[in-house]
Amino acid sequence: MPILTMPLDGPAPPTGATGPIQDRYDRQVRAFGPHVQRRLAELTVAVVGLGGVGSQVVQSLAHLGVGGLLLVDPGTVTATNLNRLIGAKPADVARAATKVTVAARTVRTINPQVRVRGIAGSILDPVVWQQVRLAEVIVGAVDGHAPRWALNRLAVQYARCYLDVGVELGPAPRPEQPDDHHQEASSGVRLEAGGHLAMIRPGGPCLLCLCGYDPRLVDAELDPGLAAARRAAGYRVDDPAEPTPSVVFLNQIIAGYAAGELLNYVSLWRPPVRYLLIDAAVNGTTALDADRDPQCLACGPDSPRGLSDAAGPPSVARTTAPPAAHDAAGAPQNPNTQSSRYTSPGEPGPRNESHHHDT
Repeated sequence: MPILTMPLDGPAPPTGATGPIQDRYDRQVRAFGPHVQRRLAELTVAVVGLGGVGSQVVQSLAHLGVGGLLLVDPGTVTATNLNRLIGAKPADVARAATKVTVAARTVRTINPQVRVRGIAGSILDPVVWQQVRLAEVIVGAVDGHAPRWALNRLAVQYARCYLDVGVELGPAPRPEQPDDHHQEASSGVRLEAGGHLAMIRPGGPCLLCLCGYDPRLVDAELDPGLAAARRAAGYRVDDPAEPTPSVVFLNQIIAGYAAGELLNYVSLWRPPVRYLLIDAAVNGTTALDADRDPQCLACGPDSPRGLSDAAGPPSVARTTAPPAAHDAAGAPQNPNTQSSRYTSPGEPGPRNESHHHDT
């Protein structure tokens, strides 16, 4: 699919504005101050992945007054998007409109002052990857491990702030013997519903340090032949193209946390988080922290950290290799000694088996 782009256009919100522009942000300025609004107007944010969560993030940033938005997604609108894709209409399905077009239209409807550029392409394409480096902040609302690998590489290489978000939704096991108090509630559908937010800041731990993606699954996603071989060997390989459950209210929750954390990046209004787990089923959150791994090949001494354009885009070339050995329980044997097929950045095996179901 060719990469389609729209220019970053629209006037920059004027500083010291009066009248309608000033009125638009009056309630925010009362909370955070005019300096925060000016900083938002100067900011360019790339939103990569414009599905259920990504479209919600775009909507929130347009309302907040972010000055520039770079919108990236290779997909088109389908009928199954209409329950959650902000701004999508049945007519968009009929004409196979790109998600980029829908998101840009949403932004301009909300706030014509925002400068918008759209790229209907994949972050795994080196041309697209290099365009995203122009943004100061990157929000990744992507499916799968390979796009997270590419975004993490970009954030490390160019010292960008990278906010990774994802949603998980699926059936939960029923309690074996519910008590009388919970009998009625347990008779309905029980779900595990929640998501995560990871904030990667320059100089801090990267997404691999936080176990936010699995390098082996990156390989499988980038090499369909390898994925088939691993399945044949009995190793589960998540397929990001496989439709997953999605509902608009859960996407709103996760996108709301993302918008709040981006505002926290602009002006610290509460303690920052590195990794936040959101559990909508129990109405709770869990904040996790981690130190930067000094030997991490994604951000350590042998990584492209801080090299900017000198390192160039990552390669997604693959070589044929057998699937990793697994024990009787299906767990990898000695995962950190498995040779990597990455030509760049050459990351080792995973330290966890994280699975993200995003929208």
